[in-house]
Amino acid sequence: MQQEPEQSKQYIKQSDKTFEDINQLLIKHLEERDWLGLKPRSLATSIALEAAELLEHYQWTEEPVGSKQELADELADILIFSFNFALENQIDIAAAMEHKLEKAAKKYPAEQFKNKTAAERRQNWLNAKLKHRKNGL
Repeated sequence: MQQEPEQSKQYIKQSDKTFEDINQLLIKHLEERDWLGLKPRSLATSIALEAAELLEHYQWTEEPVGSKQELADELADILIFSFNFALENQIDIAAAMEHKLEKAAKKYPAEQFKNKTAAERRQNWLNAKLKHRKNGL
């Protein structure tokens, strides 16, 4: 059963570091270990494996097993491998995210989800997925 979203949830402000700041830290880390040049398939595999480790914290429960720091460490592993994947494939992460959000806004129009019940949101999501498969949106 899908839960109703929390309307008043406060979100943490991210640090002022830019994607490029993180990119440079990663490049330095990789260069110091001669780890630059990993194959994209290996990096994609590592992203999936690290994501599975994060998911493992939620196995059989809606609440995570483990500390916030353990969750942050797993997320950091995913992001580090993702940044490395972007480096090796010449992908600008910020531009890719902006592009994907634009596509998602078209695929999932806000008016079909905002202020809707969980059942309505689920049905609208399913309709969008079916339309996507049929029309390739």
